[in-house]
Amino acid sequence: MLDEEIELPSDMVGWLAEIEAENARLRAEGRTPLWNGPRYAVESFDVSRTALDEQPEVHLRLRPTDYYTFLAAQQLDRRLADGTTPRSCYLDPDDPLQAPAFLQCSFAINVAVVTADDLLVVSQRSDRVRMAPGVWNSSVNEGMSRHIDSSGRSAPDLYAVARRGMREELSIEPNEYSLELLAFVLDIDKRHWSAHFYARLKDLTGEGLQARMSRGVADRWEHQTIDYVPFRPTAVVKYILRADRIHRWAPLAPALFHLALVHVYSRTTVERAGAQILRRM
Repeated sequence: MLDEEIELPSDMVGWLAEIEAENARLRAEGRTPLWNGPRYAVESFDVSRTALDEQPEVHLRLRPTDYYTFLAAQQLDRRLADGTTPRSCYLDPDDPLQAPAFLQCSFAINVAVVTADDLLVVSQRSDRVRMAPGVWNSSVNEGMSRHIDSSGRSAPDLYAVARRGMREELSIEPNEYSLELLAFVLDIDKRHWSAHFYARLKDLTGEGLQARMSRGVADRWEHQTIDYVPFRPTAVVKYILRADRIHRWAPLAPALFHLALVHVYSRTTVERAGAQILRRM
């Protein structure tokens, strides 16, 4: 965890000022501005192995940033003064892991939740959220917050963030499920980082989860619909490829569900099921 705040290049600072001015205007008019929450930017990501048993080891370096900086940096294809764009200036398509931290101001936790009766929980984002409204997404999607997820200068605990998301979005407590880290994933188009998790509910069924959520959840406004899909390779792949879903996914969600299936059923089984479905389309 680094101490120095992210700074935008001089030719992008004006974009941040526009966002600040727009939200100041909304506040002055008595309307609801966007909350400029404290976030993390990814400075670097490296994978190595431990010396003794050669287990994979991830080194993730984070730097402080905020939501307005993230919104400014998301304008990857906006023209700069010289006619170029942040994407063309600062990103190498042949080396996606190398990017300046100011273009990587998003790190979220995504969880694939499977109920005790083998149903995959799939959420649709609310039309009221700023980023990607109405798209279909992971069971739980929680952005890391410097205000909530770190204590002093300590780095955030990714498992703790996932558990916070489970509690806030689905009203599920840590003793009710097992939780496993599947992978770190990068959306190279938007430069969004994610830690992908798999959560298996111990006793709570799909019906039980529906009943519990009907009594209220902390972050009710984030989701507008929840679907329950049989957690089997053929059923999940068919669901992902449905005509009314295939172009309406959050970028990282299909990868999460694929990895969850592979984790439970094996890569060979999942890829065979996917190939059979694609041949029939």
